Order: sequence, then C-alpha cells, then structure tokens
Amino acid sequence: MVHDPAGYGDAFADVYDDWYADFFDTPGAVRALANLSGAGPVLELGVGTGRLAIPLAESGIAVIGIDASAAMLERLRLKNPEGTVDGVLADMAAFGAILRSDPRGLPIGGYPLAFCAFNTFFNLDTEELQTACLAETAAVLSPGGRLVIEAFVPTDPGSVPDRAFAEARVESEREVITSTDHDAQSQTIRGRHIEKLADGHVHVRAWSVRYLSPSQLDELAASAGLELETRHEDWRGLPFTELSQRHVSVYRRLRHPSPVHDPTAGASGA
Repeated sequence: MVHDPAGYGDAFADVYDDWYADFFDTPGAVRALANLSGAGPVLELGVGTGRLAIPLAESGIAVIGIDASAAMLERLRLKNPEGTVDGVLADMAAFGAILRSDPRGLPIGGYPLAFCAFNTFFNLDTEELQTACLAETAAVLSPGGRLVIEAFVPTDPGSVPDRAFAEARVESEREVITSTDHDAQSQTIRGRHIEKLADGHVHVRAWSVRYLSPSQLDELAASAGLELETRHEDWRGLPFTELSQRHVSVYRRLRHPSPVHDPTAGASGA
C-alpha cells in the first residue's frame, strides 16, 4: 500500500475534535510542554486542529505546526484566526526542505523542543518513514534539544486478532463500527471507521499505524542521534511501569545527529 501522508488527517478532520475531545489530558500536556520549551520556538509534528499548539501559542511561545493534511490545517486556521500558530503543509517524514523554502521565514533549526502527541508518530506506517521523521527532527533541534513522543504501549502482538470488528460509538445521529486488519510481522494495523448516519449516508474513514514498543522506539531514536532522557506514563509525571498502557518519552538530541535520509530518494516507477 502506498503511503498517503495526508490520509488520516483528511479522513478525520471534520470529526476529530468532536470524537476525541475526551481522550486527552490537554492541560497536563500543555503545562509539561511549556516547561520544556524554554524561550521557544517549538515544533509540533502532526499539529492537526491545534489542540496543543493553540494554548501553547497563547502562552507566548512561538509554535510551528507541521501537518500533511490541508483539511486539518484549515480546521487549525478556523480555530486560530489570529494566526498565532504557523501551520506548515508537509509530511512529517520529509519536512525540512519545506521549512527552508517557506516564504514566511520560519525557523529552520535551533528548536529547543519538538513533540508528537497521542500516537501520531505511529501514523508513519513503515520503519523507513519513522526513521526519516526522527532524522528530520533531530536535524532541526538545537544541541541538547528535546523531542517528546506520546504513544500507546502495544499489547502482545500474539493476543491481537488478525481481523476484528467493534462498535466504536453509538449516538442518536450516528453509529460507528471499526474494522481492523493486524499484521504482527510488520507491526501494522490497518483500520476503517465505518460511520452510518441516521439519514442513511455512510462515511468510511481509513487509517493505518505501525506500532512500536518503547524499547523499539528507543532504538530507532538512537539511530537518529536522540537519546532517551525520561519516560513517564502520562503528562503529569506518573511513573512508567511494566503495567503502563501509555508513555510520554522525552529524547535529547546528541551533539552530532545522524544525516537526514529522504525516504523517496532512489524511488523508481520502473
């Protein structure tokens, strides 16, 4: 399957804030990120509708938000008419060149903090794309700058069925069924949210993730010159244990990060 960097955002932009508002500890995340940001600027990978970027910017921190989905960035623009967040249309796995060519003169390096919240990193659904994203990020961080990744801790792949259907939500105006296909070898899950509206219309919203255990993420980050500094279960500093189902991991950039690799380089249609 060909990677579509805008796929998730374009599929969920119109319902994201409504469906997932109760899933987040936004105040805790904003406070933790502000404490790590120094004087800024801050780079968000997968800014979406601005759930975290807007309150960070309102606190006086310059925020640049990367997103591959024009639909998500349009939602961000509508929620942030003052333009305090600079949205950039780019793939998380290849954003450096876009930043350098942006006519607004956005910072192209020296970021003390970058972050990627709520499983967004896993939307990069191959190892090559995840590796490229980490290298791109390390390249724009200041020496000693930090990358924060929030993600779920995968369960034993053997306990996840190859195919599953589940009722995701039932409301007076809609019913949403989730179907998933799991490949344990590639650590990928491809899913569809099938939304049946009361008026009979059906919307299918596709998504895919490549999950990593915390230790696998650490290895991938290390290959990009990013060293694990701290890991907690949540944004408020709850200790991470073997029973934790989520993690917030902070990586620090070493002085000489790995060179950036373009995942499209050498690609051929022949």
